[in-house]
Amino acid sequence: MPAFLTRLDDFMLLVFGGDIPHEPLQLHQIAMRGIVVYLIGIAIIRVGKSRSIARATAVDVLLGFILGSLLSRGITGHASMSGTAVASAAIVATHYVITRLAVHHDWFGTLLKGHAYLLVENGVPNEEALCHSHLSHKDLEEQMRLKGIKSIDQVEEAWKERSGEVSVIAKKK
Repeated sequence: MPAFLTRLDDFMLLVFGGDIPHEPLQLHQIAMRGIVVYLIGIAIIRVGKSRSIARATAVDVLLGFILGSLLSRGITGHASMSGTAVASAAIVATHYVITRLAVHHDWFGTLLKGHAYLLVENGVPNEEALCHSHLSHKDLEEQMRLKGIKSIDQVEEAWKERSGEVSVIAKKK
């Protein structure tokens, strides 16, 4: 092996404990792995065009859980740095393709994200939709108050959206 590669390998071993550590990591190695894995995670998420947490769907939350698990294993040395980066990139690429398909094909978007349900129409609650959405009348009233509406008869429509949030349209005065 050329001297340059030997020095690079020695440097990587000193700083990161190697790609796959053979000995327990030292604190500085865990810190350096944390920094590098964090930067890799940011780069992968930016390229994957993931939505913001405020607009996260169940699919986005799942991606977050899987990435969190994957990236943590790379930091602690329970997985290789290269394997962590490759697996993370593959999962985000899959997420990108799946969400892209959902944008272009309604049937796939519905399969992936579910349906929106009309919870209230002209001040009348839809009991079946509330039950299907696992929302009680108290939950519905809370959502209305959060949107500045005092009474259900002031609601033209309320929807449980595909994201799980409840949107409320007040009646025009």
